[in-house]
Amino acid sequence: MINMINKWYLPALLWLLIVTGLSVSPSVPLPKFDLFSADKLGHLAAYGILSWLLLYGHARATGQKASTKAAFFIFVMSCGYGILMEFVQGTFIPGRFYEIDDMIANGAGAALAWALNGTKLLPAEKNKS
Repeated sequence: MINMINKWYLPALLWLLIVTGLSVSPSVPLPKFDLFSADKLGHLAAYGILSWLLLYGHARATGQKASTKAAFFIFVMSCGYGILMEFVQGTFIPGRFYEIDDMIANGAGAALAWALNGTKLLPAEKNKS
């Protein structure tokens, strides 16, 4: 049985599995834009959501927003996972490449979620149910 603290991290775990699946699948064709690449916006969104879900899980599990140290740890882990996925893509997945720009977009998404820590978009009180 899932204890009360860990159940709040399930959305983050499910999202991590989705990001991993997309990261290790053969090349996914995306439309090209001149100003912003849909690929880079997708990376920003994927890792922003991942970090937000981890921060959300932390807030729900502990009843308070993540401390600066905990939020930084979540940011670093999300960025590290993004770097790992880029390495896996470039090394093991045909048609996929290791791209520095993707890692920057991953980090930007994680940083955006980190910036939201402490706002009303992340709850500070545990759900009483």
